[in-house]
Amino acid sequence: MLKEDFAGKATSVIPCFRMMKIILAAIDLSPITPKVISGAAELAVALQAKLILLTVQEPVAAYVPVGAAMDVITAPMPLTPIDLSEVKEHLEQLATPLRAEGLDVETRALSSLPVDEILDQAKKAEASMLVLGSHGHGALYHLFSGSVVTSVLQKTTIPVTVIPVHES
Repeated sequence: MLKEDFAGKATSVIPCFRMMKIILAAIDLSPITPKVISGAAELAVALQAKLILLTVQEPVAAYVPVGAAMDVITAPMPLTPIDLSEVKEHLEQLATPLRAEGLDVETRALSSLPVDEILDQAKKAEASMLVLGSHGHGALYHLFSGSVVTSVLQKTTIPVTVIPVHES
């Protein structure tokens, strides 16, 4: 549906969305990733925005204390560094067809805590919108493991589009 802008010209973009120039899509490289990227790319095309594909790999503890040792740990657990070279290469492969269609796409692969890093990268990039995918896990799953989407929604100050994708 066409709307008239403030100068009286017909436009297909609602005025409040004209300011959205950078969309950050946080992806986890799971089977739902192509659907999330597709939704984010559609938004980027419609809003004439740059698209940032971000994946954040959570560091893995080098060891997990058990038993009595759990009570006496005061130092943080050492984390095993993650080699992101394959992840970066995979992100570039995902971005290539989007760039071929004329979309301005940047990729970022980082190792950190996902929620904090997504919000930090959105701020650094001055993103106007976040796009996230929802795996559609049930309440019991979220009770024990939490949800990146839920945490981002609670902490963000910019609009978020959640692509509801159920693994099949």
